[in-house]
Amino acid sequence: MKAQARDARPTPRQLRLLDDLETIFLAEGFRDARVADLARRLRCSRRSFYELAPTKEALFLRVLDRYLRTLRDEGSKATVGVPPELAFEPYLRPALEAARKLSSAAMRDIDAYPPASALWRRHTRERMQGLRALVERCVEQGVFRGIDPRLVAEVMTVSLRRICEPDFLCTTELSYREAVSELYGLLLHGLAHGRGEPERAAAAGKGRKR
Repeated sequence: MKAQARDARPTPRQLRLLDDLETIFLAEGFRDARVADLARRLRCSRRSFYELAPTKEALFLRVLDRYLRTLRDEGSKATVGVPPELAFEPYLRPALEAARKLSSAAMRDIDAYPPASALWRRHTRERMQGLRALVERCVEQGVFRGIDPRLVAEVMTVSLRRICEPDFLCTTELSYREAVSELYGLLLHGLAHGRGEPERAAAAGKGRKR
């Protein structure tokens, strides 16, 4: 019966509970959280949590998966009908805004718990596939200089993975949100043509066609 309840579509009350848990887990992590304390803080019974997932760890995974799916959906929807050179900001914005909610404690817990880090890696791969597609379109249209989109996506993937590691954040004295913001800024400004370069690139392209 409990398995059936967990597989069913969440009720409005359960959706609110998942939202509240998301806020707590992203701000504080989950390893040190106790179900009894969460129930007290959210003014619900422990049974309410077990109707969503059988363990605290499974509950965290459900919250994290839901959170990451939402980010991907928002990023993809924001680019519909937008020219590729203008699509990066709306595509990346949900992740930037989400980074404001992610604490170092949450990132440490994700990194230390293999099922959570696997979810994060899958999320990163899917996001980078979308980014690669945008880069390809911008290179084709001469907005970006002719760099291999696969390289861009790979660099972003490795960089985001490194940013998630606690020792990196400690060494740089950056928060996760600050590191992500700087990385995305580097991406956009580093790929764009400098002044006059689009014209030179177009001329070079014509020369190659002759």
